[in-house]
Amino acid sequence: MTRKAVLLVDLQTAVFDGKLIPPAYEAQRLLENASGLLNAAREAGMSIVHVQHCAAAGEALEEDGPGWPIYAPLTPNMTEPVVRKQSSSAFQDTNLHGTLQGLGVRSLIVAGIQSEYCVAATCHAALALGYEVQIAEDGHSTWPSEERSAEEIVAEQNRDLKSCGVAVHTTAELITTILSESREAVLHRT
Repeated sequence: MTRKAVLLVDLQTAVFDGKLIPPAYEAQRLLENASGLLNAAREAGMSIVHVQHCAAAGEALEEDGPGWPIYAPLTPNMTEPVVRKQSSSAFQDTNLHGTLQGLGVRSLIVAGIQSEYCVAATCHAALALGYEVQIAEDGHSTWPSEERSAEEIVAEQNRDLKSCGVAVHTTAELITTILSESREAVLHRT
């Protein structure tokens, strides 16, 4: 069986708390779905990697600023690596690929923020590196642009990522798969 990891992209305080910028589109649903994936992965003993964007001074995700920490309900535990990035792709100029290789991971389940930037760029880079990629279609979000609603952007990214080879599933489907594969693995060991 291919070793999987849940990859949580930029789920930082400013995305949710509304203090520096408005919360992301359907922020509560994003939090619930990311928490669901995180908890299922922990229960299953699956690898989890957190990505933390390090923005420039004055930006909402400014490194070491009030919006920068990973949001408290999603705080990594001591065994979960945190990869810091400065670009859209979590693989660009980071140790993410090496971290995943060290964990033996070849398949990713992705959730996070911002659908059309960091989530999409990370998924595309993962595909280019040969990873199998799944995304929670209801586990990523963004903000509206001048031309489109956030809902339209999320839907467009789900279509585009699917057309590029990313498997698109609901969070509930992914959680069910994580837990059932974990039970199967336990049965095969006994």
